Amino acid sequence: MEHRIILVREWDAQVSASGCCGRIGGKHSEFGEGEAYAHNRVEMERMGEVYRALKKALFDEDVELTVVDPRNAIWLVPALLKDARRNGLSIRDMWHGVTKGVSYNSIVMDGKVLFSGRIPKPEAAVAAVRAELASLSPGAA
Repeated sequence: MEHRIILVREWDAQVSASGCCGRIGGKHSEFGEGEAYAHNRVEMERMGEVYRALKKALFDEDVELTVVDPRNAIWLVPALLKDARRNGLSIRDMWHGVTKGVSYNSIVMDGKVLFSGRIPKPEAAVAAVRAELASLSPGAA
């Protein structure tokens, strides 16, 4: 893996075994009525669109695309620090990457936070990742 992109989003869907891009609960499920999680479903679907757009746009790039729950700090914090260190980010930038990267609805590439606290439109996420890839490429201006 040359680059890692981490999408940080809530995984309450795990309680209903519906997966990272699925739905929470459902109509009359033991996990509550469908409308009880409507806001979560909307955000999950939007982050799923971003994931699919990145997967499609970067199919021929050497990238790892990972989706993680912000509550999984045991994995997330070391991963953010490792990626930032591997890519030579300053201590200040590493700190920024950890504090903003653990936020709900973040997109982090190689330890650098591209989006935090909001889900961008899929095309904006793809453009930001492509710009970052271009800046990291040998010979980039």
